[in-house]
Amino acid sequence: MNLIVREHISLIVALFTILFTLQVYFIIERTINIYETTLKNNYSMITVSNTALNIDIVRDEIKVIDKMEPIDPQKVVKRLQDELNKEDIGVLEDNLPHFYRVFLKSYPTPNELLKIKKELEAFNGITRVETYSKTHDQIFKLLILFKDISNVFLLAIFLVSALLVVKEMRIWQFEHTERMHIMALFGAPIWMRSAVLFKVAILDAFVSSILVVLTFITLEVNGWLHELFTMISIDVDIFEFFQDTFKLLSISIIISIILALVTILKNRESYGK
Repeated sequence: MNLIVREHISLIVALFTILFTLQVYFIIERTINIYETTLKNNYSMITVSNTALNIDIVRDEIKVIDKMEPIDPQKVVKRLQDELNKEDIGVLEDNLPHFYRVFLKSYPTPNELLKIKKELEAFNGITRVETYSKTHDQIFKLLILFKDISNVFLLAIFLVSALLVVKEMRIWQFEHTERMHIMALFGAPIWMRSAVLFKVAILDAFVSSILVVLTFITLEVNGWLHELFTMISIDVDIFEFFQDTFKLLSISIIISIILALVTILKNRESYGK
């Protein structure tokens, strides 16, 4: 009984570690995507034009523009009502330019932002484009930092996974070579000898996947991680049951089958051809 447990526990622990870190990576990627979408939705540029702009034409010319909204100039006038007399207000209303708020389809890089600004300024009547470039560049650098951290974490996952898989290959060769050799001596065909490995591999893949799923469902229900994300105004799903379960189970099964195949190939002389 203890031998059977030991045969399973090493692979289950290795797969659990790999799947757990992968799920953390999925959460980080999800968070970055939500953050980038939030930045895109909250970011806008202001254009000033002497003449009314045809919004459809501007959007057709500059494909990255998602929408343009005219800003009511009366808001400016109302702010100055207490400081100006009626005659001056009338003159101001007659000479006020047209203001537009411009929203983009994605959060731009500094170079893309400069290009969009130049394209807008090329339109007849537009006298000024305010991009708030200083604030934009600071936020963009922060976004790039998040993405770089995510990529470093992915690389770390890959290295740890590779080391664990190599370790498991050695353990499996040690644990299963004798069994395969005995089966070969009794004349068991290669498919029967290999079936034992695949059975163990797939079983351990399911067990490790279920353990990871239960772990993250518990974290989801507990709400502790949600509170942390709420502090930075990000609402992210810690665990998307169907999507994440499918990913984790698929990765787990693929790794386990690779382990079984490598073990079989490494010991093919003992199995017989």
